[in-house]
Amino acid sequence: MIANFEAAKVFQKRFLVPLLADVLSAHLNVSFDHSLKFLILLSTIGLIYGFKELLNLFVSDEPFQYISIFVLIPVSWNYIVLNSIFHAYDIPAICFFCWGIVLFVKNKVLIFYVLFIVSTLNRESTCFITVSILLLKFNYSINITGNYLLEKFRNNKILFRHVFYQFLIWIGLVFSIKYFVKNNPGSFYEETFSMIHFIKCIIENEACWPYLDTSSFFFNPRCFLTLFLGIWVLIPTVWSHIPSTSKRLLLLVPVYLIPCVLYANLMESRVYHELNIIITLVSVLGLYNFIKTKKLA
Repeated sequence: MIANFEAAKVFQKRFLVPLLADVLSAHLNVSFDHSLKFLILLSTIGLIYGFKELLNLFVSDEPFQYISIFVLIPVSWNYIVLNSIFHAYDIPAICFFCWGIVLFVKNKVLIFYVLFIVSTLNRESTCFITVSILLLKFNYSINITGNYLLEKFRNNKILFRHVFYQFLIWIGLVFSIKYFVKNNPGSFYEETFSMIHFIKCIIENEACWPYLDTSSFFFNPRCFLTLFLGIWVLIPTVWSHIPSTSKRLLLLVPVYLIPCVLYANLMESRVYHELNIIITLVSVLGLYNFIKTKKLA
Protein backbone atom coordinates (compact mmCIF):
# COMPACT_ATOMS: atom_id res chain seq x y z
CA MET A 1 0.00 0.00 0.00
CA ILE A 2 2.91 2.38 0.69
CA ALA A 3 4.38 1.76 -2.77
CA ASN A 4 0.96 2.55 -4.26
CA PHE A 5 0.55 5.61 -1.97
CA GLU A 6 -2.64 4.27 -0.40
CA ALA A 7 -1.51 3.65 3.20
CA ALA A 8 -1.92 6.09 6.08
CA LYS A 9 -0.09 9.25 5.05
CA VAL A 10 2.43 9.02 7.90
CA PHE A 11 3.70 5.87 6.13
CA GLN A 12 3.29 7.20 2.59
CA LYS A 13 5.88 9.87 3.43
CA ARG A 14 8.40 7.07 4.02
CA PHE A 15 8.22 5.55 0.58
CA LEU A 16 11.83 4.96 -0.46
CA VAL A 17 12.25 1.25 0.37
CA PRO A 18 8.75 0.07 -0.69
CA LEU A 19 9.09 2.00 -3.95
CA LEU A 20 12.55 0.52 -4.63
CA ALA A 21 11.20 -2.94 -3.84
CA ASP A 22 8.34 -2.37 -6.26
CA VAL A 23 10.79 -1.34 -9.02
CA LEU A 24 13.04 -4.34 -8.32
CA SER A 25 10.07 -6.69 -8.45
CA ALA A 26 8.99 -5.34 -11.83
CA HIS A 27 12.46 -5.46 -13.41
CA LEU A 28 13.76 -8.71 -11.90
CA ASN A 29 10.48 -10.63 -12.04
CA VAL A 30 10.57 -11.53 -8.33
CA SER A 31 7.93 -11.05 -5.67
CA PHE A 32 7.58 -7.74 -3.85
CA ASP A 33 8.17 -9.58 -0.56
CA HIS A 34 11.50 -11.01 -1.78
CA SER A 35 12.62 -7.61 -3.06
CA LEU A 36 11.74 -6.02 0.26
CA LYS A 37 13.65 -8.65 2.24
CA PHE A 38 16.66 -8.23 -0.06
CA LEU A 39 16.75 -4.46 0.57
CA ILE A 40 16.43 -5.01 4.32
CA LEU A 41 19.28 -7.55 4.19
CA LEU A 42 21.47 -4.99 2.37
CA SER A 43 20.51 -2.39 4.98
CA THR A 44 21.47 -4.78 7.79
CA ILE A 45 24.90 -5.41 6.24
CA GLY A 46 25.26 -1.66 5.72
CA LEU A 47 24.32 -1.09 9.35
CA ILE A 48 27.02 -3.46 10.63
CA TYR A 49 29.72 -1.82 8.52
CA GLY A 50 28.40 1.66 9.28
CA PHE A 51 28.48 0.97 13.00
CA LYS A 52 32.07 -0.28 12.66
CA GLU A 53 33.05 2.97 10.98
CA LEU A 54 31.23 4.90 13.68
CA LEU A 55 33.16 3.08 16.41
CA ASN A 56 36.42 3.80 14.60
CA LEU A 57 35.72 7.53 14.77
CA PHE A 58 36.35 7.30 18.51
CA VAL A 59 38.90 4.47 18.76
CA SER A 60 40.73 4.68 15.45
CA ASP A 61 43.69 2.48 16.39
CA GLU A 62 41.64 -0.69 16.85
CA PRO A 63 39.67 -2.83 14.38
CA PHE A 64 35.98 -3.44 15.09
CA GLN A 65 35.16 -6.01 12.43
CA TYR A 66 33.53 -8.37 14.92
CA ILE A 67 32.59 -6.03 17.75
CA SER A 68 30.36 -4.05 15.36
CA ILE A 69 27.99 -7.04 15.14
CA PHE A 70 27.07 -6.16 18.73
CA VAL A 71 24.71 -3.51 17.31
CA LEU A 72 22.39 -6.31 16.17
CA ILE A 73 21.70 -7.35 19.77
CA PRO A 74 19.59 -4.36 20.90
CA VAL A 75 18.27 -3.83 17.36
CA SER A 76 17.09 -7.45 17.09
CA TRP A 77 15.61 -7.31 20.58
CA ASN A 78 13.67 -4.10 19.95
CA TYR A 79 12.57 -4.80 16.37
CA ILE A 80 12.00 -8.56 16.44
CA VAL A 81 11.63 -9.95 19.96
CA LEU A 82 9.65 -7.16 21.65
CA ASN A 83 8.04 -5.64 18.59
CA SER A 84 4.87 -6.92 16.97
CA ILE A 85 4.98 -4.39 14.12
CA PHE A 86 7.70 -4.03 11.49
CA HIS A 87 8.15 -1.36 8.84
CA ALA A 88 10.47 -1.58 5.85
CA TYR A 89 12.11 1.76 6.62
CA ASP A 90 13.22 0.84 10.17
CA ILE A 91 16.61 -0.81 9.52
CA PRO A 92 17.50 1.47 6.57
CA ALA A 93 16.85 4.50 8.80
CA ILE A 94 19.46 3.51 11.39
CA CYS A 95 21.86 2.38 8.66
CA PHE A 96 21.63 5.84 7.06
CA PHE A 97 22.06 7.42 10.50
CA CYS A 98 25.41 5.67 11.05
CA TRP A 99 26.74 6.48 7.61
CA GLY A 100 25.50 10.06 7.74
CA ILE A 101 27.58 10.82 10.82
CA VAL A 102 30.60 8.93 9.49
CA LEU A 103 30.60 10.64 6.09
CA PHE A 104 30.27 14.13 7.54
CA VAL A 105 32.95 13.66 10.21
CA LYS A 106 35.28 12.29 7.51
CA ASN A 107 34.57 15.39 5.38
CA LYS A 108 33.02 13.39 2.53
CA VAL A 109 30.55 16.23 2.12
CA LEU A 110 29.19 15.55 -1.36
CA ILE A 111 28.43 11.89 -0.65
CA PHE A 112 26.98 12.94 2.70
CA TYR A 113 24.44 15.30 1.13
CA VAL A 114 23.39 12.68 -1.42
CA LEU A 115 22.86 10.21 1.43
CA PHE A 116 21.05 12.86 3.50
CA ILE A 117 18.56 13.50 0.70
CA VAL A 118 18.00 9.80 -0.01
CA SER A 119 17.67 9.05 3.72
CA THR A 120 15.02 11.76 4.17
CA LEU A 121 12.95 10.05 1.47
CA ASN A 122 13.13 6.93 3.64
CA ARG A 123 12.22 8.58 6.95
CA GLU A 124 12.10 12.18 8.14
CA SER A 125 14.21 11.42 11.23
CA THR A 126 17.32 12.54 9.30
CA CYS A 127 17.04 15.72 11.38
CA PHE A 128 18.72 13.66 14.13
CA ILE A 129 21.75 13.17 11.87
CA THR A 130 22.09 16.96 11.88
CA VAL A 131 21.67 17.16 15.66
CA SER A 132 24.30 14.44 16.16
CA ILE A 133 26.74 16.23 13.86
CA LEU A 134 26.20 19.44 15.81
CA LEU A 135 26.85 17.65 19.11
CA LEU A 136 30.03 16.02 17.81
CA LYS A 137 31.59 18.82 15.79
CA PHE A 138 30.68 21.87 17.88
CA ASN A 139 33.74 23.65 19.30
CA TYR A 140 33.12 23.50 23.05
CA SER A 141 36.35 25.27 24.09
CA ILE A 142 35.71 27.85 26.80
CA ASN A 143 37.33 31.24 26.50
CA ILE A 144 35.37 34.00 28.20
CA THR A 145 37.28 36.93 26.73
CA GLY A 146 35.60 39.57 24.59
CA ASN A 147 32.22 38.76 23.07
CA TYR A 148 31.69 35.12 24.03
CA LEU A 149 28.70 34.42 21.75
CA LEU A 150 30.36 36.08 18.75
CA GLU A 151 33.52 34.08 19.38
CA LYS A 152 31.52 30.83 19.53
CA PHE A 153 29.81 31.70 16.28
CA ARG A 154 33.14 32.40 14.56
CA ASN A 155 34.68 29.15 15.87
CA ASN A 156 31.74 27.14 14.55
CA LYS A 157 30.84 29.18 11.47
CA ILE A 158 31.43 26.39 8.94
CA LEU A 159 29.52 23.90 11.09
CA PHE A 160 26.56 26.28 11.46
CA ARG A 161 26.55 26.79 7.69
CA HIS A 162 26.23 23.04 7.11
CA VAL A 163 23.54 22.74 9.78
CA PHE A 164 21.62 25.51 8.01
CA TYR A 165 22.00 23.77 4.63
CA GLN A 166 20.76 20.52 6.12
CA PHE A 167 17.82 22.27 7.73
CA LEU A 168 16.82 23.81 4.40
CA ILE A 169 17.10 20.46 2.61
CA TRP A 170 15.18 18.65 5.35
CA ILE A 171 12.37 21.18 5.64
CA GLY A 172 12.09 21.43 1.85
CA LEU A 173 11.86 17.66 1.35
CA VAL A 174 9.52 17.04 4.30
CA PHE A 175 7.02 19.69 3.22
CA SER A 176 7.29 18.74 -0.45
CA ILE A 177 6.50 15.10 0.36
CA LYS A 178 3.67 16.19 2.66
CA TYR A 179 2.21 18.27 -0.17
CA PHE A 180 2.69 15.42 -2.65
CA VAL A 181 0.68 12.91 -0.59
CA LYS A 182 -1.97 15.25 0.86
CA ASN A 183 -4.67 14.28 -1.66
CA ASN A 184 -3.86 10.57 -1.67
CA PRO A 185 -6.11 8.01 0.05
CA GLY A 186 -5.38 7.30 3.70
CA SER A 187 -5.66 9.14 7.01
CA PHE A 188 -3.11 11.86 7.78
CA TYR A 189 -2.46 11.11 11.45
CA GLU A 190 -2.55 8.02 13.62
CA GLU A 191 -3.74 8.03 17.20
CA THR A 192 -1.01 8.43 19.82
CA PHE A 193 -1.56 6.37 22.96
CA SER A 194 -0.91 7.59 26.48
CA MET A 195 2.50 6.62 27.89
CA ILE A 196 1.30 7.63 31.36
CA HIS A 197 -1.48 5.06 31.11
CA PHE A 198 1.03 2.47 29.86
CA ILE A 199 3.34 3.08 32.86
CA LYS A 200 0.34 2.65 35.15
CA CYS A 201 -0.35 -0.71 33.46
CA ILE A 202 3.27 -1.77 34.05
CA ILE A 203 2.96 -0.96 37.75
CA GLU A 204 -0.41 -2.67 38.12
CA ASN A 205 0.48 -5.56 35.78
CA GLU A 206 -2.47 -4.92 33.47
CA ALA A 207 -2.65 -5.70 29.76
CA CYS A 208 -2.09 -2.64 27.58
CA TRP A 209 -1.39 -2.11 23.88
CA PRO A 210 0.82 -3.53 22.41
CA TYR A 211 1.28 -5.97 25.32
CA LEU A 212 -2.05 -7.75 25.73
CA ASP A 213 -1.42 -10.89 27.78
CA THR A 214 -0.03 -10.58 31.32
CA SER A 215 0.28 -14.36 31.62
CA SER A 216 3.06 -14.41 29.00
CA PHE A 217 6.40 -12.60 29.44
CA PHE A 218 6.70 -11.22 25.90
CA PHE A 219 3.09 -10.03 25.91
CA ASN A 220 3.25 -8.48 29.35
CA PRO A 221 3.74 -4.67 29.52
CA ARG A 222 6.54 -5.21 32.07
CA CYS A 223 8.55 -6.79 29.27
CA PHE A 224 8.95 -3.24 27.93
CA LEU A 225 11.50 -2.67 30.70
CA THR A 226 13.93 -4.90 28.77
CA LEU A 227 14.15 -2.27 25.99
CA PHE A 228 17.55 -2.43 24.19
CA LEU A 229 18.01 -5.74 26.09
CA GLY A 230 19.07 -3.58 29.03
CA ILE A 231 22.50 -2.72 27.61
CA TRP A 232 21.99 0.88 28.75
CA VAL A 233 22.97 -0.29 32.27
CA LEU A 234 26.55 -0.47 30.98
CA ILE A 235 26.68 3.31 30.53
CA PRO A 236 26.82 4.31 34.22
CA THR A 237 28.92 1.22 34.99
CA VAL A 238 31.75 2.09 32.55
CA TRP A 239 31.16 5.86 32.47
CA SER A 240 34.77 6.83 33.15
CA HIS A 241 35.96 4.68 30.23
CA ILE A 242 33.62 6.22 27.65
CA PRO A 243 35.39 8.70 25.30
CA SER A 244 34.30 12.21 26.24
CA THR A 245 33.43 13.09 22.63
CA SER A 246 31.01 10.18 22.33
CA LYS A 247 29.32 11.20 25.60
CA ARG A 248 28.05 14.29 23.81
CA LEU A 249 25.80 12.07 21.70
CA LEU A 250 23.83 11.11 24.80
CA LEU A 251 22.30 14.60 24.63
CA LEU A 252 20.44 13.28 21.61
CA VAL A 253 18.31 11.13 23.96
CA PRO A 254 16.22 14.00 25.45
CA VAL A 255 16.18 15.78 22.07
CA TYR A 256 14.81 12.60 20.48
CA LEU A 257 12.22 11.96 23.18
CA ILE A 258 10.64 15.43 23.02
CA PRO A 259 8.96 14.93 19.59
CA CYS A 260 8.41 11.25 20.39
CA VAL A 261 6.31 12.16 23.43
CA LEU A 262 4.10 14.28 21.16
CA TYR A 263 3.86 12.12 18.04
CA ALA A 264 4.99 8.53 18.75
CA ASN A 265 3.67 5.57 20.70
CA LEU A 266 6.57 5.28 23.13
CA MET A 267 5.43 1.86 24.32
CA GLU A 268 6.16 0.53 20.81
CA SER A 269 9.77 -0.68 20.95
CA ARG A 270 10.48 0.00 17.26
CA VAL A 271 10.16 3.81 17.63
CA TYR A 272 13.58 4.22 19.25
CA HIS A 273 15.40 4.12 15.93
CA GLU A 274 18.49 6.31 16.30
CA LEU A 275 18.69 5.73 20.05
CA ASN A 276 19.57 2.09 19.32
CA ILE A 277 22.78 3.37 17.74
CA ILE A 278 23.61 5.99 20.37
CA ILE A 279 23.09 3.71 23.38
CA THR A 280 24.94 0.80 21.75
CA LEU A 281 27.80 3.02 20.58
CA VAL A 282 28.44 4.56 23.99
CA SER A 283 28.03 1.21 25.79
CA VAL A 284 30.41 -0.65 23.44
CA LEU A 285 33.07 2.08 23.60
CA GLY A 286 32.93 2.16 27.39
CA LEU A 287 33.03 -1.63 27.72
CA TYR A 288 35.83 -1.96 25.16
CA ASN A 289 38.01 0.63 26.92
CA PHE A 290 37.23 -0.93 30.31
CA ILE A 291 38.35 -4.40 29.13
CA LYS A 292 41.41 -2.93 27.44
CA THR A 293 42.39 -1.10 30.66
CA LYS A 294 42.00 -4.27 32.71
CA LYS A 295 44.21 -6.21 30.28
CA LEU A 296 46.95 -3.59 30.53
CA ALA A 297 46.75 -3.43 34.34
